[in-house]
Amino acid sequence: MQLHTELARYHIYAELVADTAGLGEGAIAEQIAALHPRLLRFAWSLTRDEHEAADLAQETVLRALSSQWRFTPGTNLRAWLFRILRNLYLNRQRSSTARAEMVPLDNLDLSHDLSGQGRSPVERAVILKAELAEVLAALRSLPAAYAAPLHLTAVEELTYAETATILGIPPGTVMSRVYRGRRLLLARLTEQAR
Repeated sequence: MQLHTELARYHIYAELVADTAGLGEGAIAEQIAALHPRLLRFAWSLTRDEHEAADLAQETVLRALSSQWRFTPGTNLRAWLFRILRNLYLNRQRSSTARAEMVPLDNLDLSHDLSGQGRSPVERAVILKAELAEVLAALRSLPAAYAAPLHLTAVEELTYAETATILGIPPGTVMSRVYRGRRLLLARLTEQAR
């Protein structure tokens, strides 16, 4: 219900901005407004704060509409918007001199096999019985360095290359962070199951 209300609010917002900017019907504003829920989820994966995520998503929509001439029709609008959102987030981080939470590799438990053959019965049970809410809560508890690539590849179904472009990091780093993020996620889900 709340998501529907948010989407309706942003359709109105997009129409107002489109009217102000002199854009016609069916313009990019409608497509951007339709992607707002995804922007909000991605912003949440970066900020872990509801209000800051909403602010970032709104600013992303505004920036995209004001610089829509930079968008190349026929390319991936979602990836373009995610890139704008990520850049806004990074700019805010730089200006507030906040540092992302870093997890030392020594704290990661990398002893489990992802193929499933080496999983303990507890891990198999967690994977089979985990509810979406638990998975989302565990994903939100991950450090942003792992949560953002994992969110973009697993939830948004972007390729490693697209994710690398959005996050401004090499594809190999994306693969590494997705791998470690999955390991952390599995470890947190296993802890919740106990």
